[in-house]
Amino acid sequence: MVIAICGVINVRNQELINALGSRIKALRKDKQLSMEKLAELAGIDYRQVSYLEHGKTNATISTLHSICKALDMTLSDLFDSSTLK
Repeated sequence: MVIAICGVINVRNQELINALGSRIKALRKDKQLSMEKLAELAGIDYRQVSYLEHGKTNATISTLHSICKALDMTLSDLFDSSTLK
């Protein structure tokens, strides 16, 4: 029983990670930035941007804050999307 519950939680977490990555990618493209340029502006490695956009890693608040600053937006703006609710 516990395994099934944990599996559901992990699936939900992965769905959220994927949705967040898609949101970051869409916002980056709206600003006409490459992954490399966004990473440079955010002060992070471009591979981290790639991993985030492809749902391969779970971002820290600090990393998300840096990305938001680079995209000239707030964390609230980032999470204000129907795909993340």
